Amino acid sequence: MAAYSAASYSSDAIYGYSNNAAAGGSSWSMSESVLGVAPVPGLDISGVLYRYTAVKERPDDFTVTIQNANAIDGGYVFRETDDWSGRTGQTIVKSIPVGYVPIRFWGDGEIVTTGVGSVEDPAVVYTYRYIEPEIEQTAPPIPALYSALDDPYAQPAEVDRERLKSDEDESKNKDDDKDEEPLEKALAASDADLSMAVGQTGMIAAMNPVTMHNYYAMSIPGGVYQETVILQGGEIKDNRRAFRSMANDRLHTEMVGSQWK
Repeated sequence: MAAYSAASYSSDAIYGYSNNAAAGGSSWSMSESVLGVAPVPGLDISGVLYRYTAVKERPDDFTVTIQNANAIDGGYVFRETDDWSGRTGQTIVKSIPVGYVPIRFWGDGEIVTTGVGSVEDPAVVYTYRYIEPEIEQTAPPIPALYSALDDPYAQPAEVDRERLKSDEDESKNKDDDKDEEPLEKALAASDADLSMAVGQTGMIAAMNPVTMHNYYAMSIPGGVYQETVILQGGEIKDNRRAFRSMANDRLHTEMVGSQWK
């Protein structure tokens, strides 16, 4: 018992003892009302303490057995017998350590007698230890983020940037600010189309590689595709805004140069 008392100071375990299991009669269940705690995983029985008074005549044969059925394997998880045959009846107190047997093995308990005699003022107490079971927490797998740049099936769209630059230079020759907006929108749309083409191509190819392989293997028949852009009005106007800018630049140059004269 000294060893159990010393262990009760453990910081990660709770030690205690049950109510008198025999208070209600010679048989009982290992329920919460008997144990004083819920019979949950992590609860282990460490010992059985009992006391009773045997009432009998000395020459009579008489035995008293304290026992608990094994709820898992059958038979008994605990069984202790006192033989009073040829002895005078008296009060007995016993403490039986049983190690740490999980509560799931402990079935119904009882006091069984044989021969001539009786048992008075019985008390059966179970000592226990409770350690909260560790719950393994497994994080859900994090799905890999799709990246079109890493997709071997993604084929980036080809963009003729030289032509885009040429169109930009051509648009600067127009005479007002509104003429520059279509080019900016075209560039923005081209970049958006490029990103969309990369993403969509990768997604579709990942879903059906065979189909997309056949698609890219196809060739478009034909020769040279002629330019179809028609200049409306047939005339390119001078860029008056550029002339104004050049005049301002010349005036600025003259003012700076005059400082050194």
